[in-house]
Order: sequence, then C-alpha cells, then structure tokens
Amino acid sequence: MKPLHRERSVTQTQPGTSRVAFIIEQNSGLVEIEEGELTEQQLNLQSQTVARISFAREPHVQQISQAFHLRPDGRLEQTVSMATDTQPLMQHLHITYRWSS
Repeated sequence: MKPLHRERSVTQTQPGTSRVAFIIEQNSGLVEIEEGELTEQQLNLQSQTVARISFAREPHVQQISQAFHLRPDGRLEQTVSMATDTQPLMQHLHITYRWSS
C-alpha cells in the first residue's frame, strides 16, 4: 500500500500538568497544533490551529481531533476525526498498534 502523505511532529508537555501539545506538519502543506489531556490510559487532542499553504488541495481541513487509548492487552488504539469544508467532524481513520518483539 502506498502512503497518501507523510507527517512529522513535535510533542510538548506543560510542566506540572497533564496537558500535551502536538505540532504536526504534513508534506501536503497542512500544519496543525493540537492540545489535550493525558491520563493513564487515554490521550485526547483537539485542533487549536489548522493552517495550510495557499494552493493546498481541496476540500480544506478545518478541524481535527485524535484519541489514543492504551488497551489492557497492551495494544494502542488511535482514532482520528476530521472536518473539512464539505464534511462535518467524522471519523477519518482508526488504527490499532501492537508491539512485536
């Protein structure tokens, strides 16, 4: 399967709190800042800023949310929801990561 795009990110935490921020850049020209709260088993993030290059492909992304959940069996689930110019916020993808040794 050929990837549709690539992402690079920086993660920051607010000292003394459970606040987390992701700064994400995609090769499609989209840049996001997402912030949220980290608990023992869950990380929920909401877009604070979504920016794009002026000639980015449409429809334009308007909002993103992500949820990471560590399951009791050790697998990590990620759900990404997205809203665009033409679609309300809806699930975009769901991934389950499993550790291999």
